[in-house]
Amino acid sequence: MTDVGASFRRYLEESNRFQSYLYSYPHKTAYRPFEQKLDLKTLWAPEKKSSLYLYTHIPFCRMKCAFCNLFTVSNPQEDLVSLYLKKVQLEAEVARDTLGEFAFAGYAIGGGTPSHLEVGQLEKLFSVYTNTLGLDLKNTPGSFEISPDTINDEKLSCLSQHGVQRISIGIQSFIDAEARSVGRVQPEAVMEPLLEKINSYQFPIFNLDLIYGIPGQTPETWLASLEKAVQFQPTEIFLYPLYVRPLTTLFKKHGNTQAEDLRSTLYRIGREFLQAHGYVQDSMRLFRRPVAGLRESSEYSCQEDGMIGLGTNARSYTTDVHYSTEYAVSKPNVAAIINDYVAKERADFMTAGYGIRLSEDDRKRRYLIKSLLKIEGLDEAHYQSLFGKTVHADFPELATLMEIGLAQEQAGRMQLHGDGMAYSDLIGHWFISPEVKHKMQEYVPR
Repeated sequence: MTDVGASFRRYLEESNRFQSYLYSYPHKTAYRPFEQKLDLKTLWAPEKKSSLYLYTHIPFCRMKCAFCNLFTVSNPQEDLVSLYLKKVQLEAEVARDTLGEFAFAGYAIGGGTPSHLEVGQLEKLFSVYTNTLGLDLKNTPGSFEISPDTINDEKLSCLSQHGVQRISIGIQSFIDAEARSVGRVQPEAVMEPLLEKINSYQFPIFNLDLIYGIPGQTPETWLASLEKAVQFQPTEIFLYPLYVRPLTTLFKKHGNTQAEDLRSTLYRIGREFLQAHGYVQDSMRLFRRPVAGLRESSEYSCQEDGMIGLGTNARSYTTDVHYSTEYAVSKPNVAAIINDYVAKERADFMTAGYGIRLSEDDRKRRYLIKSLLKIEGLDEAHYQSLFGKTVHADFPELATLMEIGLAQEQAGRMQLHGDGMAYSDLIGHWFISPEVKHKMQEYVPR
């Protein structure tokens, strides 16, 4: 075994496998101001733009959950929401004029809580998509996040009429005391009729989020939430381990330690329960119920294709540059960034001032992380066609994963195997480059 392999093996054996959710690479805490602002027209000119992804960030919520470290502010003034949407419209116009010929393979509207918007505001946002950016909403896979306290029949009808394919709702727990402990007030008597109402609209994909590791949660209460969840037959269920992160209410109350860490046990219970009920594991967090005929995007590849972000904290990706507004968690700093955004003029949206340039090494690492941590794994031949070397030559640690039974090679793909999925966060964090890791460690939460 090489020195790298031996070091990797010690890391896997000695580290807590719950390291935090690595949903993007490089992580936003590695972003910094560019030395000079980048002209977006020049930046996008050489890029492939036939299968872009569109993400819009709505940074508003009725209340902020105790575990939440997302870029969001609660109870905004109505005139601020209206002004924000006007700036999203302006940013979309600049993106259209910047990109030249382009097409979107999919879109997502997240936050925050997009369902905080009123129906008239939702109509304005969808108008940006259709009239400004030319999306065919009925034939473009799209996802929309909702919360129990801001969704209603009128909004669901609006989303259905516009062809939204995927609705995602964060329940977190069906146990009232557990939900309250993480800042959610959603009595079961209210939740059941709401979920039945969502089901009545027959969105092609209905996703439900649950959290394990909540203070006071037990294997018995976790199983009760899982049993309640599958009664509504969601197409997808995300099981998120609780991470207590700086500046959140839970962090201020408990610090970043948990009295009894049951997350490994609860993960195993959740995985086995959902698999027994016909769900197929797609990643450490995502479990899908196979449904024929879904209009899922087969054109967009997050490892390679670009993304356009609209709004504060929405990332945009080219091949080797990621950019966005700045990131914050605390209410004053989030509010300041939003205020800066709504004060922007057209020329301000034509350049990028904050983000990160990806080296070839980081492009390789991004491809590896975004591929390996999904059930389909990494296509070794395609990796070599992109980067000119085999993935094993670039990352000898993969041999260690196979030696200890956490990965396998099958039909030209490197895939996590056995308990490999359970170690996803630990595996993903190992492959962060030293330079990106240093920037993440230097970052001061704000």
